[in-house]
Amino acid sequence: MKSKLTLRLDDSLKERAKQLAEERGASVSKIVEDYFRLLLHDPSGGDSRAESASGKNAVPDDLPPRTRQMVDALGPAKTDLDLDEDTEAWVDAMHEKHK
Repeated sequence: MKSKLTLRLDDSLKERAKQLAEERGASVSKIVEDYFRLLLHDPSGGDSRAESASGKNAVPDDLPPRTRQMVDALGPAKTDLDLDEDTEAWVDAMHEKHK
């Protein structure tokens, strides 16, 4: 279910957002929604905290063309990194901190 959200923006920013939306053939609402999905790592529209391990690196189907090209060029994320003990400890600490 979708609901309405009111945002207060500087007039010049609002106009730039409208121009961007027009250039992309989308609404300002869609751009804001997509941005929040990126921030929340939530391409599905569900709760990002409930993501499964298998869907962790899933790529959304509705990416803009340039972003899709970059994702395709980079390929899937590596999960089998060879990290030294200190780096691995730091990564684990950052993961816990930013849950």
